[in-house]
Amino acid sequence: MKNRGKIADGSKAGFGLVTDSLLDVGADMGAEAAKESITSLAGELFLDGMSSFVPGVSGAVSTYKRKRAEKNLTELVYHLHKSHDKLIENLSKQTEENQEKLDKLLHFILEIVVDEYQEEKIEYMVNGYIHLTEHEEITSDFVMHYYDMLKQLRMVDIAVLRLYCKKYYLYDSEEAQETFQSVMEKHGMSYEQYNSVRETLKRNGLLELEIKDDVDKDMTKLEEGINKIVSYIGHINSNKKSSPPRIAKVDIKQKSKERIKLSKFGRNFYEFFGEI
Repeated sequence: MKNRGKIADGSKAGFGLVTDSLLDVGADMGAEAAKESITSLAGELFLDGMSSFVPGVSGAVSTYKRKRAEKNLTELVYHLHKSHDKLIENLSKQTEENQEKLDKLLHFILEIVVDEYQEEKIEYMVNGYIHLTEHEEITSDFVMHYYDMLKQLRMVDIAVLRLYCKKYYLYDSEEAQETFQSVMEKHGMSYEQYNSVRETLKRNGLLELEIKDDVDKDMTKLEEGINKIVSYIGHINSNKKSSPPRIAKVDIKQKSKERIKLSKFGRNFYEFFGEI
């Protein structure tokens, strides 16, 4: 295969078995034909290779669980092939040590994929792996932490996080017009449920609470009040017959404003799993 040659030429030791298998399927086919072959491979992987990933797969796993795993694997490989050339290019530049790390991490991702209930999240998982292949320094614990976090989130959580990311980057596209009302409508949420999602994102460190005190404004009011008192005293001491300047009560209250914003961790997290 043409693309398979790229793998062989670009690597001293070749990529791992799982990486090879996933990238080879349908490499020279059209999208629809590739998807059929990917479906076939997914079944083979599940039977031949996934028994070590899914406890009891040798006989006790239910038909439902097997079908879900095959469907999810099909989706994963399909998204991998959408960025096939980019993956080949990235992997071919990696050291042999990093190629081994990436293959082990792909095993880890496969474990998560086969048990994922929300198929839409698989594209994010693939995006993360593709971004990962661009890094020279690969820390497995760091990557596993990111994927464990993604595993806990639901699509509605990701949608709200995505909304905050869009606000942060001030997108000029039509997508920038997305609001929390449109997200609520799309996912059938009430405002209370929307707030609950934000609390979940805050607990996970993806959003954070910013508190701003109106100290500067209060200090300005205090300074103006003192200046009026000084003027009043000066007027009295000068024995002028005109009315002294009016002194108004200085109303100083320690006020603070709270708002929820995207955290640095949340920004890095979404960039890792976001659009390629």
